[in-house]
Amino acid sequence: MRKRGDIRIGAIEEITVTGVDAKITDFAVTGNVPEDASAYYQFYKCKVHADSSLDLEYRVRISISPSLSGAETTKTTGKMTHGTTKEITFSAKPPDLGLTGDRTHTITAVYLDAKDPRTGAWVNLRSYSRSDTFKVEKKVTCGAATPHYSNGCELLKHYANDQCELDDSGMFAATRDYNNGIITIAEVDFVAKAWGKDINTLCANCCTPAPKGRICEEHDIPDTAKAGTSINIGVCVENTGKIKANYWVDVKISGPGYSTTLTSAKKSIDVGKKDKIYVRWDLPLNLQSGTYTIDATLYA
Repeated sequence: MRKRGDIRIGAIEEITVTGVDAKITDFAVTGNVPEDASAYYQFYKCKVHADSSLDLEYRVRISISPSLSGAETTKTTGKMTHGTTKEITFSAKPPDLGLTGDRTHTITAVYLDAKDPRTGAWVNLRSYSRSDTFKVEKKVTCGAATPHYSNGCELLKHYANDQCELDDSGMFAATRDYNNGIITIAEVDFVAKAWGKDINTLCANCCTPAPKGRICEEHDIPDTAKAGTSINIGVCVENTGKIKANYWVDVKISGPGYSTTLTSAKKSIDVGKKDKIYVRWDLPLNLQSGTYTIDATLYA
């Protein structure tokens, strides 16, 4: 028969519980972002250190004040092996916000969550109070002054080629200048909007292409000539540019004991057309017999 005094109520054992020791470090603003952006630009990063013994999936959330449309605020890590570290980055592609000047935003808090492998629910592990600031830079426009140029048109012309095209080399130069602190993120983004295009498609009547041409093959040059006579030498020229232009040539004639250069008059040639530009050669009476070489240099 059990006595009442034999009933025992209270702790029977103690268990030591180790919490999940995952954490975030190395919070850093990486740069500003442009208004009306053409692409996503990174503005923030941090590092997630996984738990020392559990393989878990983590989520990083940030709070931005004031809120910013087009900004990433949540990133997941995928399942991380215990004891590993992963860098997490946040980017933004803000729309046209109607800014009249650069606007400052602050990352006020960062949260580390982990996914419970039993339920799939996200559980908050850590919260970090922050005061990390970055700016949304006012968008660049064709007519208004930029931080480093009198207007957006002049910015584009600086990086465009002589045919008013923003090619790969111009985009590379703009990116290099941004990385070196010579232009801003808003300026390089404006250049990126014209990448691969004629800059006049972005800023109408901004740029006039330079004349461009080549010496073609269909010349009008006699095979033979007689000393003491005169001949016309026609050099074939093609307009390979984007505008009608005036062209002229220097024709150099050299042979046995003789050399002279003849300059033509200017001739207007339409875009995509070929024409001949002539010089007159008065052969000296005492010119020696032999083979004479004719070379031409084109100007526009």
